[in-house]
Amino acid sequence: MRVSLHSAILCAAAVGLVLPVAGQSVGVTSSVFGTANRPTPSPRLPYTAEFKVSHVQTLVNGITITRESTETVALDSQGRRMTSSTTIPLSGNQPPITRVNIFDPVARTSSNWTVPGQKATVIQMSAPGAQRNCATAVTLPPRIPDIQTPPERPRPIIEDLGTQTINGVEARGHRIITTTPVGAIGNDAPLVSINEMWTATAPGLRGLVARSVMDGPQSGKSTRELTNFTQAEPDASVFQPPEGYEIVNRPAPGSVCPGEEGAESPAVVIPPPPPPQ
Repeated sequence: MRVSLHSAILCAAAVGLVLPVAGQSVGVTSSVFGTANRPTPSPRLPYTAEFKVSHVQTLVNGITITRESTETVALDSQGRRMTSSTTIPLSGNQPPITRVNIFDPVARTSSNWTVPGQKATVIQMSAPGAQRNCATAVTLPPRIPDIQTPPERPRPIIEDLGTQTINGVEARGHRIITTTPVGAIGNDAPLVSINEMWTATAPGLRGLVARSVMDGPQSGKSTRELTNFTQAEPDASVFQPPEGYEIVNRPAPGSVCPGEEGAESPAVVIPPPPPPQ
């Protein structure tokens, strides 16, 4: 019996498809999608970090204005995050004011309050993928983009500053230098802005910025530096409002349609800005 060359090729292809299924596993996930060799992210370590924040602005007449504050960030093993910022008063007659923000991914809430104060606002976040279709939503017409050639943006210079230990935390620093050329914004001389950021190198502390410095001729110099660091589970009380505070529960923005209980104003859908030309 004669077998054509076309039939032989089809048979060989069928055998090549069947044999791996019967005799061995096929690495489709690792070879095609690349997920088999994807590294598992390290779990975040709980900690409490304290920072000193200062902002110095120099006026054209040489007078400087200095503002200082302190900041505390606490992160627990469940992913709850507390950030508090205390403004240092300019005079002794003014009491310090502390603003506290809590993000709780377990309870899916976002809370905030001030000290001194009497109320704590708790916002219940929507479930992932939840959407509301409101018939009364107002949609603004799309904005017609202006056909203009955008100005050329200055290209920053990035420098690697190496590693440094800042109050017990090893961090790696980078400096970004941006120069605005003469005439770009009406300036008669080049404007040089310098930004530094020192980020913790430990895998469990990803996202922890131990020091940041932003220095620009227009905005002044802002510094935020780690002053105390404790790598331990923070006390659960730091994620709760102070005793005696009134709890005000509110729905997540956009989760309630106008006219329903808890709605304050009609929803306004603002179209996204046009893409750059």
